[in-house]
Amino acid sequence: MKVIGWILVVFGGLALIGSIAGGNSAFGPLFWMALGFVLIYFGKKKEEKAQTDNENKGSRTIPNTPTVESFISQTPTDVEKVETAREGTEAETKSYGKRYKIDNPEKASQLSSIYGIDISLLSEKDIRERISTVDRLCHQYQCTIPQLKGRCLKDMEQFPLSFFDQMIEMTEKEKEKEAANFNISRNNTACALLVEWMKERRDFLLKNNMYNKPEEENDAQLSPVDSFKKRYSNTLISRIGNNANIPLFCEGYDSPIAHELMDVMYAFLKDKTEKEKADNLGYGKRYVFIIIEETEKVVKKYCHAALQECIEHYNFPNKKVVTSFRCPSCGSWTVWNEDYGFECGECGCTWQAPLGYNLYLKIENN
Repeated sequence: MKVIGWILVVFGGLALIGSIAGGNSAFGPLFWMALGFVLIYFGKKKEEKAQTDNENKGSRTIPNTPTVESFISQTPTDVEKVETAREGTEAETKSYGKRYKIDNPEKASQLSSIYGIDISLLSEKDIRERISTVDRLCHQYQCTIPQLKGRCLKDMEQFPLSFFDQMIEMTEKEKEKEAANFNISRNNTACALLVEWMKERRDFLLKNNMYNKPEEENDAQLSPVDSFKKRYSNTLISRIGNNANIPLFCEGYDSPIAHELMDVMYAFLKDKTEKEKADNLGYGKRYVFIIIEETEKVVKKYCHAALQECIEHYNFPNKKVVTSFRCPSCGSWTVWNEDYGFECGECGCTWQAPLGYNLYLKIENN
């Protein structure tokens, strides 16, 4: 537009000069010159407008495009909001165990103590199943989680040490049934937890009820024979523990306590170190007699049976032992010792129960 305007002005000017020189009319040249100036004017206006638009466009910021300046200019509140959003995202991605530990810190700590492992390291399935198992046991024992192990161990203490292996074996077999009943893993059953506690208790008893405990310091004032008698008797009593006060475990030669006492007696009889010690201290020839004598005292007191009867049943569990303390007919403990033998005070049954030294004390030379 601007170029055309200048062309019209030039041609109009030349035409105007020729018209003036020739004496002709000047209207036509003046019209084209005026039109040229108009085009030049509007051309300049258009260029100025375009220049202004370009300048304004260059000063604008591209929308939704973050810049370094925009992050630097963030207020502390904005930064905190960004950090909070990030932490929330991380929390959502944490494992079930970690989230459970955060939401239930006390119970998570108690469960970790019960199982001996940080439960946050377990899978969601294992955690849920173990929580369910512990809650079920607590409901059964009517106790809290911290009290659970103590209550179970208290029940286990009612059984002699020789029963623990059998109890562990039986409980192992029950894992499958419990797992099927509750649709859980075998390792997450109550039986699995009880097996671990039974093994722990068994190992503790074995460690602390060894028959060859060291002599106490005050035994130094006793003679070698009396010192040995005291140590041996204490070993017998320690082995049967609180079970001595439970009738179910101490009635007769075939009771669990009788078996425990026989275990200790045979252990001492087979111990070559104890025998050599007895020989060196001068009571070697009486060693077996001392053991039998002290064992018989404990057996009669806690098992209400003769030592011979306990030994016979211990060595031949399938053999029927004729006892002088219990009626072989009705099982009554009311027994009268008559000249013709023994008579039951309940059913009137009479029988013979000869005692002697046929004690089946077969000591193996290992």
